[in-house]
Amino acid sequence: MSNGKPKVGIPRALHFYRYFPFWKKLLEELGAEIVLSPPTNKRIVEEGVQHGFGELCIPVKIYYGHVMKLIREHPELDYLFVPRYVSEKKESYFCPKFLSLPDVIKILPNVPKLLNFEVNVKEFPIATSVISLARQLGKSQARALEAYREAKAYFDEYHSFLRAGAPVLHALRLVERNLPFTLPKKKKEHDIKFLLLGHAYNLFDTYINLNFQRKLRDEGADSLTIENLPESIFKVPVIVNKKLRNYWVHEEEIMQAIRYYLTKGRKEIDGVIFLISFACGPDSLISELIMRDMKVVGLPFLEIIMDEHSGEAGLLTRIQSFVEMVRRKKNQMKLMSLAKQRAKKSELF
Repeated sequence: MSNGKPKVGIPRALHFYRYFPFWKKLLEELGAEIVLSPPTNKRIVEEGVQHGFGELCIPVKIYYGHVMKLIREHPELDYLFVPRYVSEKKESYFCPKFLSLPDVIKILPNVPKLLNFEVNVKEFPIATSVISLARQLGKSQARALEAYREAKAYFDEYHSFLRAGAPVLHALRLVERNLPFTLPKKKKEHDIKFLLLGHAYNLFDTYINLNFQRKLRDEGADSLTIENLPESIFKVPVIVNKKLRNYWVHEEEIMQAIRYYLTKGRKEIDGVIFLISFACGPDSLISELIMRDMKVVGLPFLEIIMDEHSGEAGLLTRIQSFVEMVRRKKNQMKLMSLAKQRAKKSELF
């Protein structure tokens, strides 16, 4: 412990990119000192691949690597925070690989004691898990509920900040440094805008996705992600047909976002890019559905599959080709629209 505060390690992977602001506020309100692993690098990936097995997707392997990094460089840790996310909504589940995460992490060599925190609203409210977490840290139920209220309020503020247009990585840096939520200086808008789909750990781990969003900007294209979209988009579930309902929570959000851009928001974007981890079954399924819908409405669609062997040169070529194709199509449509307008004017005279 440092200054009487238990040190809690948090791997910078998987749910970190979605829930870190909530975790940080909650744990600090409960008197913990947080120790984060560094951003993903080559050594972390290699170590994660070494401890993972072949069927695992690359994000889970990276998580292993971050855990080993924390263990090796911070032997003073009192706890490791590896939450179990089962269900955040009563009608949906998280990926089974996430459900079992604490069970597989605790068998890694030299792992410190795990803090138990389970989110499973099908069985019990989140407040119940917070009370249990607080007891492990020696805090009372009253303190737990107060910490939960503070964490929820902060997390709501964080989401409002993202919906106001803040990039996720910028927002996470502010959270990490305990800085107020202020938007970055507005950059020059480009002529192309894409909806960038994918799980947060695929979109915002810039090592494994080879800094995908920066590559898009370098090609003169802007992008927005699910985190920036209005909350109202995610209120109504997607029904593929009478028999098929999507019960994976992340995939449901992706389908809800696509539904909006297939209908009301069709003219707000110029194309869709989907970043998928190799061996992700749920993503592979909805990618096929999305691709079919894109063909129907004529919206350009690009699927990028990532793993530990992804190469930068090949990725850059695909991005450049896709952006150029979309830009040419957009310019051609503008010319056709101008030609029609001129034709109508000439008819008037």
